[in-house]
Amino acid sequence: MDLSRINLNLLCVLHQLLEKRSVSAAAQALSLTQPALSRSLAQLREQFDDPLLVRVGNQMHLTPRAEELQRQLPPVLQNLEAFFTPGHFNAEQFNGRFNIAITDYIAEHILPPIVGNLSEEVPGLRLHFRLWEPGMLADLREGRLDMAACVLDEAPDDIHGREAGQDHYVCLMRRDHPLASATLDTQAYIDSGHISISGGGDKNRAVDDALHLQGLHRSIRVSVPFIQAALAFTARSDLLLTLPAHMANSLASRFDLEPRPLPFKVEPLRYYLLWHRRQQHDPAHRFLRQRLFDAVYDSPFSH
Repeated sequence: MDLSRINLNLLCVLHQLLEKRSVSAAAQALSLTQPALSRSLAQLREQFDDPLLVRVGNQMHLTPRAEELQRQLPPVLQNLEAFFTPGHFNAEQFNGRFNIAITDYIAEHILPPIVGNLSEEVPGLRLHFRLWEPGMLADLREGRLDMAACVLDEAPDDIHGREAGQDHYVCLMRRDHPLASATLDTQAYIDSGHISISGGGDKNRAVDDALHLQGLHRSIRVSVPFIQAALAFTARSDLLLTLPAHMANSLASRFDLEPRPLPFKVEPLRYYLLWHRRQQHDPAHRFLRQRLFDAVYDSPFSH
């Protein structure tokens, strides 16, 4: 490929088109006219030899190539931004603290290796972790948090976010549960009692939203703040526990639990690393968020 023919400005246009999935919305976000943005889209289609966006009914959908680019583009843009941004992070001389909100699963199963490595690589780094809750977006805006790794529908306009992966839900039950040898249909699901996990963000809102669309609701019999407690209760009762698949698949065998697919459609979860735009160019923040993103991205979160 001849790099001299690549217009870097088109990468910003591509990013907005992939995010907005609308020529008019992307044009507005970039303060361009629709004809100008349409010309840029034509150039992008020629550059990638792919339509990128195709109309299906009233909506524009991403092609498989565009979905691949959507995942690859954010780090490319961040690396370009870092390339043109002054500032260098000196790991040996850094002395400071970062406040980070995470889920309990990330704390127990993903962070230990990275924390151990960082403590050696950056001796002056102090990390303070808090359990993520939905209201903590305000803490990011007001500087009480430096970053967060969490489940979110989408990042707000004033918060920078990188999607680290997606997941789907499964239902856990003990292996000798009455439903283990039967069909788990929607009626059986809502007739059963359920356990919910109250800590670390709203892990089950999408499940309840999907049921409400059908005029249904489930009975939450037990609510606990910790995943391990919820798994232990599930192993010793006829209650069901609905979890993201990456959690269920990595933890179920410890408690002799059986994962089953949900009998109804639920929107996938999206995992984000979030930070406020005022810290976008800070060298130490860039260094730490890349390490945290890599740890989450390389985990089952992204599969």
